[in-house]
Amino acid sequence: MKKNLDFTVVGETKINCAGCEERIGKALKRLPGVEQVQASAQTQQVKVTVDATQTTPHQVRAKLEQLGYDLKPE
Repeated sequence: MKKNLDFTVVGETKINCAGCEERIGKALKRLPGVEQVQASAQTQQVKVTVDATQTTPHQVRAKLEQLGYDLKPE
């Protein structure tokens, strides 16, 4: 079952460039069931499509936080 997840980066550490966007994409795609990642330095949004039977929103959030990003509360 596909699920679309949206996260907003807040705080001091921002998505600054295409390299940051690529880093986020590579890290999230290592999680099982992550099908598509779209990170935007312009909007500070991370949109992720996952197979909800393999990966939970909490796992995606935890990975983004591990990369150093503070996220808007759900």
